Amino acid sequence: MKIAAPVPSSRYAFDDHATRRAYERARRKTLIALLFMVAAWFALLVVAQAVETEEQLLEGAAAFLLVPAGLLLIGPGRRMLWMISVGRVLRSYPWQQCGVTRCDGRSSDGGTPVQVQVLGAEGAALSTSVMTARTWRMRRPQSGLLAEGAWFAGDLARGGVIAGPGGRVLMGVRSTSKPKLS
Repeated sequence: MKIAAPVPSSRYAFDDHATRRAYERARRKTLIALLFMVAAWFALLVVAQAVETEEQLLEGAAAFLLVPAGLLLIGPGRRMLWMISVGRVLRSYPWQQCGVTRCDGRSSDGGTPVQVQVLGAEGAALSTSVMTARTWRMRRPQSGLLAEGAWFAGDLARGGVIAGPGGRVLMGVRSTSKPKLS
């Protein structure tokens, strides 16, 4: 049985060394993938526009591949936007010990329905309504990754970030309830 790492007592979650290292590693991989895809797309654009041969096979193939290569930019772009939003939460809120319970039988349109229970100041457990946990991908994260305990950074009413002990396995959570308009 693994013993959960204690929650760091730093002011913000990003101040924790392990969290910062995991976030920076993921952000670096995302940035490299995005830059590689942009360079490949730009190279195809240059070949399609600037290279002139009599057979035009090379220019035609490059022009044909511009659209699929442009569509492949969506994945790294989505991941970079997700990493930026996770980074904002980690720089704004501290880590708190929490329990994450998967809500079976409930449907969620963009992730795994979970209920986050954070230990309050008086020792009472503060729980949320059903929230949606997801990674940057469209697919749902594995629910067993946070079975041994989790950390939460964010606002219980709006959402935030949950992670495994040590700041690994970052997942965004957001409230599934829609605000009432008056």
